[in-house]
Amino acid sequence: MEISHTFAYLHIGFPRPIVYSLMSPSKFLLDEHCVPKLFDFSLAQCIPEGETQIKDAPVRGILGYVSPEHMEGVLDEKCDVYGFGSLLLGLLTGQRPSDLIRSMYEIEDETEIKDEDRKFFARVGDNWSLDFETGQNHWSGPTFVKKINGENWFIVVVDPTIIGEGLCPETRQQIKVFLELVVIKCLSRSGGDRPSMIDVTKQLKQLYLSASA
Repeated sequence: MEISHTFAYLHIGFPRPIVYSLMSPSKFLLDEHCVPKLFDFSLAQCIPEGETQIKDAPVRGILGYVSPEHMEGVLDEKCDVYGFGSLLLGLLTGQRPSDLIRSMYEIEDETEIKDEDRKFFARVGDNWSLDFETGQNHWSGPTFVKKINGENWFIVVVDPTIIGEGLCPETRQQIKVFLELVVIKCLSRSGGDRPSMIDVTKQLKQLYLSASA
């Protein structure tokens, strides 16, 4: 929630929206109270006055956090939302997008894989789409969620440190809601289908309150 507040402030707290465009877990430091502090604004850009986006923007960022439209030279606040969705997915799975992509390429035959995590990557590997012109990969979130909801191996998706000794039905449902309503919406291929950072912040707060009830 703290991180989402940070990006919401960048988007609406100034006369012109600021797009961070360098999303990565490594861009946050935690203070003594575990409050995240964002740093490295070397790639941040302001949306020009009277405009809603930056056109012909150079493609810069970290693989897995760069939105599809940014790959085509368009930069706006929804690009940060996409990167934030990848960040949330990493928190849930314990895997960076680049790790997911790498695991996909390492797997040749699922029938020969014994490790459950590698079986998971084999099953969701086709949810990455490759842009043959740029060589970049993008996450297909809706297909990912559909597979998870239709299989009994949902627990494999979640970081073992979150699972602990097992997930109770309530926590399992909360994680599914988190994945569907927050992560997947943020990772929509079209920026117009993604929520604003303000909406994401509100949804995260609602989930937090429901989990604390």
